[in-house]
Amino acid sequence: MTDRSFKVRFYDTEVYKGKRGTTHTVRWSVNGKRRGETFKTSALAESFRATLLVAANNGEPFDLATGRPVSHASPTAEITWYEFALQYVDMKWPRISANNRKSTAKVLTKITLALLHAQPTHFDPVEVRTALREYAFNKNRRDEAPPEIRTILSWIRRNSLPMRAWEDLKHVDHVMLALGTRLDGSRTAASSVNRDRRITNVVLKQAIRQRLLRTNPLPKGKDENAAPKAAGAVDKRSLLHPARSPASWPGSVTAPAPATASARSSPPSTTRACVRRKPSPCGSMPRRCRRPGGESS
Repeated sequence: MTDRSFKVRFYDTEVYKGKRGTTHTVRWSVNGKRRGETFKTSALAESFRATLLVAANNGEPFDLATGRPVSHASPTAEITWYEFALQYVDMKWPRISANNRKSTAKVLTKITLALLHAQPTHFDPVEVRTALREYAFNKNRRDEAPPEIRTILSWIRRNSLPMRAWEDLKHVDHVMLALGTRLDGSRTAASSVNRDRRITNVVLKQAIRQRLLRTNPLPKGKDENAAPKAAGAVDKRSLLHPARSPASWPGSVTAPAPATASARSSPPSTTRACVRRKPSPCGSMPRRCRRPGGESS
C-alpha cells in the first residue's frame, strides 16, 4: 500500500531538562520523515521505543500518516471519515432538531471536503456541496438522490481519507482552515467558527467512544488554530430609543442635578416657587406661592 513503508530508522532518545521538569522524547523516522513522542519519565520512553523496535525487527510496515506500526492502529480505524460521518448522521437524526440537523450537515460537508485524497475539480463545486449537504447528510433524502448526485457521492466515498488521518496535524490544519473560511475565501465570523467547532467536538467525541480515535485532535489554548474569541458586541435591538426613554414619558419628573459647591455658597434666589396643591372637592386647583424666606402668599 502506498500509505505504508518499511524504511524505518531510530535515533537516540532526547532528554530535555527545563524549569517545569525533565522530558524524554523518542525519535525515529518513517520513509525519511522524522517522528517524535514525548514522555515524562525515562521508563515510559524506553518502553515505547522498545515496542517500535520489535515491530521493525518483525518486518512490520509503519503507517506514513501516523508514523507508527500498523498493528498499533485499531482494526476499526480503517473506516473512512465519510463512512463515519454517515453513521453519525443516522445515529443523531431522530435526537436533534431541524436547525441542528442543518448546522451539522454544513459542518460535516466542510470537513468531508477537507479530508479527501484529492479535490473534486472535475465536478461543479456547488453541486458537490449540495450533494453532501442536501442528500448524503440528510437521512430522509439520501435514497432519493438523482443519478448525477449519486455519481458525486460515489467519488467522495472512494477518495475519503481514513479516520486515522486525524492523527496527522496536516489534515487537522486543513479542517481548521475549512471551518474558518467562507466560500469566497474570506474569513468566517468568530461566532460561526465557535459554533462549528462545538459541533465538530461532539462528532469527534463520538469517534473516541467508538475507539476510532484515541484523543481529540482539535487545537486548544493559545494555538494559532484554536477557537477565536467572539467580540462582545451589543445588539442594537436591545438598546432603548431616546424617544421611548422614561424621561420622555408624560408626567415624568427628572431628578434635579446635585448642587455644586458654588451653587451652595451663592445667596438664595428671590424668585417665588409655586407649588400645586391637591385638587379641591369643587374641582379647582389652588396654588400657594412661597417666598425664599418660607412665607406664603
